[in-house]
Amino acid sequence: MIWLLLFAIVTSTMALMLIAWRRWIAPWRQVEELVTEIGRGEQPRTFLVHGGAEPQRIGLRLEKIFNDLKQLTKQIAKRESGMQTIFAAMHDALLVVDSNRYVILVNRTFRKLFALPEISEGTPLLEIVRDATLDRVINDTFDHGGPVRSELTLDGSQIELHAVATRNQAGEITGVLVLFHDITELKKIDQVRRDFVANVSHELRTPLSILRGYIETLLDNPKTSREELSRILGVMERHSKRLDLLAQDLLTLAQLESVNPNLQLGNVDLSNLFGEVVRDWEKKLVPKQLSVIVDVPPDLPTVPADRVRLQEALYNLLDNAVKYSPEHGEIRLTARQRDEEIVLSVRDSGIGIGREDLPRIFERFYRADKARTAENIRGTGLGLAIVKHVAHLHGGHVEAESELGKGTTIRVVLPVRM
Repeated sequence: MIWLLLFAIVTSTMALMLIAWRRWIAPWRQVEELVTEIGRGEQPRTFLVHGGAEPQRIGLRLEKIFNDLKQLTKQIAKRESGMQTIFAAMHDALLVVDSNRYVILVNRTFRKLFALPEISEGTPLLEIVRDATLDRVINDTFDHGGPVRSELTLDGSQIELHAVATRNQAGEITGVLVLFHDITELKKIDQVRRDFVANVSHELRTPLSILRGYIETLLDNPKTSREELSRILGVMERHSKRLDLLAQDLLTLAQLESVNPNLQLGNVDLSNLFGEVVRDWEKKLVPKQLSVIVDVPPDLPTVPADRVRLQEALYNLLDNAVKYSPEHGEIRLTARQRDEEIVLSVRDSGIGIGREDLPRIFERFYRADKARTAENIRGTGLGLAIVKHVAHLHGGHVEAESELGKGTTIRVVLPVRM
């Protein structure tokens, strides 16, 4: 009997232990495995926990936590992808460092600016970029906390730096964000503007000074002889005409550079246009006894252009050709088709332009040399700039070819279709 009782007790105890194992111990081990898999970022095969109601509820909660975590991870990845796309598309270079000057973030433009490979987060800044100006900007930002601006020159480019401090919720500085903006073109434009103002002032000063001087002479000497008065009035007329031409060219240039130049496009017959231009210039060719040859193939297609603007460009080219051609010289006007372009050219047999000056002749007020700017052939200095702008407005460009002592050829290249 005792053995039977002992057997019953042992059997009951084992049954209770098995029940406890199944209801409490085994489920919690399964919960532990679920937590471990979720922590590793793995997808559990099932969230169904065997056992009592409590472990089952925990399994369901873990499933919800896992799904929420997965959704949150997707959102973070999407936002990070969006931010990376924005950073990659930025024209400005971007650098973010922490309080220890370790790199937190750079974009592709920054790497391109400093010719750098991929940069790992946490890399010390001094290991990838050593620039005294950048170091000073970052130090000043850490010291003062406010925005800091500076400039640096990098491989011939002018770069503007804007640095701001990054802060945590407590307002403590945690790092510095630096933007690098390429202002090379802005610097060039600003220099062009200053040169333009200086050149206009210079061009106006001489005729105005002469006019003022002669006016004062006439006021001081009202009994000036007729011969002297005639000479003075002739000089004043010449310089007043120069001022008028300068004002007209400045106005034309302003109109061409405006946002809305208001081109009146039409199909222009170049043979007809060249004929009109030559007839308009017949009297101006007589003093030097210049001959003009027009060469336009009969099968040349019409060109889509503003006839008035194109005529204006040809007038300026002819004006230069007449000025710099010797007596009994020859001026040749030609038009040719070159692939999908129409090339209009004006060639003179004049003094020519030096190789070093040729690339700059389309700049406003640029003077090639003293021989081309003698008083008797002096112009406004804006003619070729006007020609260039007319070509650009039609989607074309200009070309120049010259040799000292043998003449100059200026070409206006226009597309066959706009």
